[in-house]
Order: sequence, then structure tokens, then C-alpha cells
Amino acid sequence: MQRLLREPLVHFLVLGAALFLVFNLTGETDQAGERRIVVTPGQVEQLAAQFSRTWLRPPTPSELDGLIERYVRREIYYREALAMGLGQDDPYVRNRLALKLEVLLDDLSAEAEPADTELADFLESHAERFAKPARLSFRQVYLNPERHPDPTAEARRLLETLRDGGDPNARGDVSMLIPGLAAASPDEIARHFGEDFAEALVVLEPGGWDGPVRSPYGIHLVLVTQCEPERQPALAEIRDRVLVEWRDQRRHETKEQAYQRLRERYEIVMQQDSAAPAPDTAAAQQAAQVQAGQ
Repeated sequence: MQRLLREPLVHFLVLGAALFLVFNLTGETDQAGERRIVVTPGQVEQLAAQFSRTWLRPPTPSELDGLIERYVRREIYYREALAMGLGQDDPYVRNRLALKLEVLLDDLSAEAEPADTELADFLESHAERFAKPARLSFRQVYLNPERHPDPTAEARRLLETLRDGGDPNARGDVSMLIPGLAAASPDEIARHFGEDFAEALVVLEPGGWDGPVRSPYGIHLVLVTQCEPERQPALAEIRDRVLVEWRDQRRHETKEQAYQRLRERYEIVMQQDSAAPAPDTAAAQQAAQVQAGQ
């Protein structure tokens, strides 16, 4: 008997009987149209095109017949799986269907084309997104605090030397730091010298040596040669960027509105765990334990 149960043929017969029972329970209510699979010329062309992209040649007649038969097989399996409810509790199937609906909503919201007045209003209401940051060009001379008994006094002495026309290339301590930057934003400066250093440079007047300015590396004397303040660009200057962000926000808003309309059609019920005590009961039990401990 045990040998018989291990036979693959027996397993196949048992599976066939189970499928036959399921089909009898679920398949009788199908309409005739649900049992018809129509393979259109467009689908055949799509199958042939996919084959050509993969193999860099068109399919032979026999290969095309095989592609069509594979398509029909998958369609049959797909319909029967839906009829049997095989995808109802499958998180992968549920996520894929939800993702396809989300992509469809994306496509619908991407068709809108705004007028320039609408883009101008968007630019004005989100000015912080599009502001051009300040740009600075500067030169720095570095002092290592560990190499000087009084770093602050040495910085003052060196500052006077530089203001009197001293050569910055021959002054200061040797380091791996870059000597300066040209037309750099505060973020770019911060990547090299730290945020405190970048913030200090923004408020310095161009044209003369100043300092000391501190960074995580030590002390710096700085010559700001040029400073372009932060500004708000006109729409014509950055229209493409504004359009991209307008579409992103419009897509998000459209999807959220569609979701809220769909959600209104459902009743959301949050079931309580019957094994867990109600919040008030749990609080009362905790209070009783604290009193007992006292």
C-alpha cells in the first residue's frame, strides 16, 4: 500500500480528481464568452516583435505557431486560476495588480499640459525649490592649531601680513586642503571645509583678506574674490525644470484624489484582537500592578 502511494501516477490521478471537482463547482456558471479566446492579428504581431527583439531575427512559421500556442496556454491557465481564486491570498499577485492600477493613474495624470501662467504661479508658490544658491570664489590660507602655541595670535599676525601684500602661496601651514574654489555654492564649499566655514564665508565682504574662519580642520584666513548672491530665476530660464516638478506634483495630487474617491466606496473595519485586553482594561491592570508594588 505504501509503495502504491508513492507512485507518481497515483498522485496525478488524485490531482486530476481534485481539479475536476473544482471545475464542477466553479466552471458551470461561466458564460460561453468567457470560454472564448480570441487571438487578434495585433497580438500575433506583438508576439513576433518580442521574439525579434530577443533573437534579432523574425520567427519562422513553426516558431510563430509555438508562440501563439504558448500565449493560448497562458491565457487558459490565467482564466482558470482566476476562476479557482488562486490569486486571492497571494501577496505578489495583489501587489502586482495594485501597481498596475497605480501606473494607470500615473498615465492618466501625465496628459495635462499647463499654461505658462499656471507654471508661474507654481514657481512663485514654491520659490525655495528653484532659488539659485549664492556663488562664491575664494582663496584660503590654513593654520594648524597644533603647530602654534597661540593659534589666534598667529592668525592675527598672518592676517596683517596678507593684507600688506604678502604672498599667500608662501604663508600658512602645509595641508591636503584645496587652496580655494571658484563660483562654488555653499553646499560645495561645505563638502570641502564644513558647514560652519561655508556659512561664515557667505557673510564676508569680497575684496580683502578676512578671518580667522574656523573649520573642523583648524583656522583659515580667507580672501573672497567674488560673491554672487542667491537669486530667484525667471520662469523662462528654468521652464523645463518647473514643468517637471509641476507634473510630479500634479501626478501625486491626481493619484491621491483618485484614491480618496475609491476609498469612499469602501467601509474600513478595524477588528480588535479578541485575545488582547481593551485599552481601558489594560490601563486599569497596569495601575493595579503599580499600586500593588507600592
